[in-house]
Amino acid sequence: MNFDKEFDETDLVDVEDVPIFKASEQEMEQFLKDLYGYCVRLHNHIKAYPYLGFTHEEQTELFTYLIKNSSEPQYCLLRTITVARAINKDDDPSGNAVAEAFSEMESLKAYVKLLKVMTYKDLLVRSAAEYLYMDGLTVNEITDELIAEKFLDEYSEDEDSLLDNHRKRIRRYISSFKDFDVIVDDPKAEN
Repeated sequence: MNFDKEFDETDLVDVEDVPIFKASEQEMEQFLKDLYGYCVRLHNHIKAYPYLGFTHEEQTELFTYLIKNSSEPQYCLLRTITVARAINKDDDPSGNAVAEAFSEMESLKAYVKLLKVMTYKDLLVRSAAEYLYMDGLTVNEITDELIAEKFLDEYSEDEDSLLDNHRKRIRRYISSFKDFDVIVDDPKAEN
């Protein structure tokens, strides 16, 4: 699950399936580590920040922000696994946090299924829209920016405006985002 290979924007997103716990083959702690690693790999794959031109520092900042604030299943699961491992210091995780992790895995499986019907271009547009939304832009501003940056075409081959369709698409993406705390530089903090 990586972008090391070239892909066509019209290719469907190719992500690995969510790991399955096999009690006879692995300890719970190892499974939680594997699941955590899967969630990080999924983030790296579907956000595609390097393809959007983000620096390593920006990617790290966004990842940290999403872990703390996003309602997407992979981030919820990362938070839950962190809590489960912290609560169970004796390396024998059990109880509510682990049960919650297994419950959240079902949401993650459904989410991954939805990702697999998207194209890589859809993924890039969604990721860029999410970043711009977190930065405080409106649907119209996001759409205008994505057109200006050539992520979206302004006109169809028949010279019809695609603006309304793009705005509906961006509005649909944004409605699936959690009510993010908008990232805004605090001018008071600089004084």
